[in-house]
Amino acid sequence: MHKLCDSPCESEESLSAELARLAGHRKVYVLGIGNKDRGDDGAGIAVAEELQKTFPSYSHSEHDGLEGIVLDLSERDEDAFVVFVDAADLREKPGTTRLVEMEEIRATEITTHRVTVALLAALLGRSGKHSAVLCIQPGSIEFQAEMTAPVRTAVDSVVKVMSGLMERSAP
Repeated sequence: MHKLCDSPCESEESLSAELARLAGHRKVYVLGIGNKDRGDDGAGIAVAEELQKTFPSYSHSEHDGLEGIVLDLSERDEDAFVVFVDAADLREKPGTTRLVEMEEIRATEITTHRVTVALLAALLGRSGKHSAVLCIQPGSIEFQAEMTAPVRTAVDSVVKVMSGLMERSAP
């Protein structure tokens, strides 16, 4: 989970438009991050797992070995846009989403992950890949908690938006 402040919420329509603008004509990949054992912190994993059903080559979760996937994507000879999906403390209502471009994420970000998203994005950037983080505000990150209803709704919305974007970019 990340900690961000002064973050406005995004509507489904504005999120879709902003993702489409950033993706352009690039192939779109989703990398879900989180911990399903901590309730809403598993939101990114839930998004990736749902997208894997339709886009198995373009959607991966942290459980698939995130560092290796990023290395693989960085070595591919293609124009790609990588969207990291993760729970983040936006200081908003649970289920609020926000798209954060990589320039807004500091290398010293506060995170519970083994490798920071900023570092992974920098690796992708060195190989000409573009990336952003799609953040979802958690309600509960208690150990063994269930995903809350507002975050489940946000996950479903993000899957819908990402499916539309990936459908257009997948061969």
